[in-house]
Amino acid sequence: MKSKGVERLLRFLLLLTGVGIGLAVTQIGLQLYRTANPDTVIPAHYPVLGYIIMSLVGGLALLALSNRIILRFTRFSSDVQKQFDKMPLNQLMSAMLGLILGLIVAALLRQMFSFLGNGILSAALSAILYLVLGALGYNIGKRRSREFMAMITRVSGAREKSKIRKHGYAARKFFDTSAIIDGRILEIAKTGFLEGEFVVPQFVIDELQHLADSADETRRERGRRGLDILHEMQESLRQMAIDDADIEGITDVDVKLLRQARDCGGTVITTDYNLQKAAAVSGVKALNVNELVEALRPAVTQGMELRVRVSKEGREPGQGIGYLSDGTMIVVEDGKKMLGEEVDTVVTTVLQTSAGRMVFAKIK
Repeated sequence: MKSKGVERLLRFLLLLTGVGIGLAVTQIGLQLYRTANPDTVIPAHYPVLGYIIMSLVGGLALLALSNRIILRFTRFSSDVQKQFDKMPLNQLMSAMLGLILGLIVAALLRQMFSFLGNGILSAALSAILYLVLGALGYNIGKRRSREFMAMITRVSGAREKSKIRKHGYAARKFFDTSAIIDGRILEIAKTGFLEGEFVVPQFVIDELQHLADSADETRRERGRRGLDILHEMQESLRQMAIDDADIEGITDVDVKLLRQARDCGGTVITTDYNLQKAAAVSGVKALNVNELVEALRPAVTQGMELRVRVSKEGREPGQGIGYLSDGTMIVVEDGKKMLGEEVDTVVTTVLQTSAGRMVFAKIK
């Protein structure tokens, strides 16, 4: 022990425990003897001598073993502390709740044996009930921590849905892997146009970590970019939270994300069109960053005059290619001869395709 005062206190407590054990053994022995020999009269000084001798024997025995007991107690407490340090907060909370419930059940069961009175048998039975059911509740709570947190998430999600319907509160925003890697959602969130709590589930972070550790260079770069953006989001967004809750029996990250968002009435933020369609089928609201960016692009209409820098040649003979500030590609007829120069153009055609918007123009 690091503290001598604590060590002395433990030795004193062990001495008292040994005395108590000696007295208890003497009492049990006397009760058994009287039960076996009800007609025998025991002199008064015999029980007194028995109590004195057994209390001294018990106290001295535990005092002699105190060094070993204290050493084992120190190792045990150190191991327990290490286990608690390694245990995640949600698992620790779940284990403590299981322990409390186990002790409550033990207290209720103890009432069923009240007919035993307050003797030694009753005390021993109570101790066994509390130890067994307390340990059982602790272990169950520790193993079922994810299910416990998922239950809390569902309950809080039901309350969140009720608040949203009643008061119009902003729903939680669940970011998927593609939206984090894309990175534009960070700048959008900084502007304050998105309201509500931003949630990144732990299984999404695990997927980013898996990508960052991939043997494929492209996937590895995407994973590292996603982790860097996630770190910046944690520093920049006060309303961001990491959710440790998981869904047992499901391995697909997208399915987990949709299930979690549906349970708490949340909204999924993504750049994946397939996930957006799956969300619509599942009854989950999904916001696609690409659609937002497309909607915010400046309107380009036929007959509009644009000043464009011709940066490269087009596919067709004589064509030149330029770009607007938002990245929209402009195909300039006969623009090849003006390569590297800024020219005034007039829009002739605007095409909207699944890949984006294409604008055709001619030199003014």
